[in-house]
Amino acid sequence: MERELARLDGLIARARLRRRVFRTLRGGLGAGTTLVVLLKAKVAASLGLKLVIAALVGLGVAWPVAVLVFLFVAGAVVTILGALMGEGGVSGSDFDCSWDCGCKRARMKRLKHLIALRRAWLAAPTGPAPSIRRDPGWHRSVPAK
Repeated sequence: MERELARLDGLIARARLRRRVFRTLRGGLGAGTTLVVLLKAKVAASLGLKLVIAALVGLGVAWPVAVLVFLFVAGAVVTILGALMGEGGVSGSDFDCSWDCGCKRARMKRLKHLIALRRAWLAAPTGPAPSIRRDPGWHRSVPAK
């Protein structure tokens, strides 16, 4: 019985070691790859910043839950500090569609037109049912290449 217990303890110890080794390798590969990309792309200004970003990515690859918790806490801190300093916040003007939203409006008009045609046909079904292919006003907007 003691031999069997020792064997099972050994299996658990090997599984823990294997898990740690794979987690370390996964994090190291993620950090190394990120550092190489940052060095080639010249994204961050200093080597220290590149190393910090690479370490954070490596940590994220090794322990994703820890990074998600860190991002949540950092976001909460930034939100609280922004609220205390009177900055930030979402205003109605942020989502008022001040940029070009014409394509969405045109698609919505076309959709409402198709719905109205079908409701009218259902109220008085005469002739064939309305179809997108037979509707002369319908055309699919294809972006120019």
